[in-house]
Amino acid sequence: MKAPSFLALLVASLLFVGPVHAHGDEKHGEEASAAPAATNGDAHDQAAMAQMGETADAGESSGAHDEAGGGHDEAVGHADEGEAGVMAVLKKLHPATIHFPIALFLMAAATELFVMRRKGAGLESAVRVLAYGGAIGAVVAVLFGWIHTGLWFGGDTVMQVHRWNGMLIAVLGIAMAYLASRPSQSRAWLRASIFSMAALVLIQGFLGGELAHGANHLGISWL
Repeated sequence: MKAPSFLALLVASLLFVGPVHAHGDEKHGEEASAAPAATNGDAHDQAAMAQMGETADAGESSGAHDEAGGGHDEAVGHADEGEAGVMAVLKKLHPATIHFPIALFLMAAATELFVMRRKGAGLESAVRVLAYGGAIGAVVAVLFGWIHTGLWFGGDTVMQVHRWNGMLIAVLGIAMAYLASRPSQSRAWLRASIFSMAALVLIQGFLGGELAHGANHLGISWL
């Protein structure tokens, strides 16, 4: 074989084999670089999923806490509503409680008139029972009167007279019950307290009507 022909054959072999090996190396390099990239991608996806799981758990825990807090607030709200409902009912009981001492004290005065006109009729014990019941009723009415207004000392003249006249009726009722419990003594003080109480009760009823139904509700001005 001639030298030029051998050199041409050698050059052609080198040109054919070189690109093949170079392409093979490049492919392996790409696979090698792709493998870490895929590994890194999987690790990133796993980390993201783990983070999402932690976020979901935190969200569930936060939701459970909010739900528990909402239940507690709802329970407190129901308790407050219950207390407010009880106080609203107690504030409305004052007008209902005043009828008992009014009736009992007026009946005590009427019964004492029978005792004065018909001595020996044996009605002294009835006066005593009426005085006891009126005193208890007056204290209860005053108590619910303060519940109705609260510790409030304001108001116009009608309100002021009604408030303190009610206190006077309660105190005088206790004194009258004490005098009625001692029949051996003279009935002069008992009678004075009974008839004074009747006058105070009538005034108190008129003032209560003024507060409940407006000024001059009977067409009578007390001033």
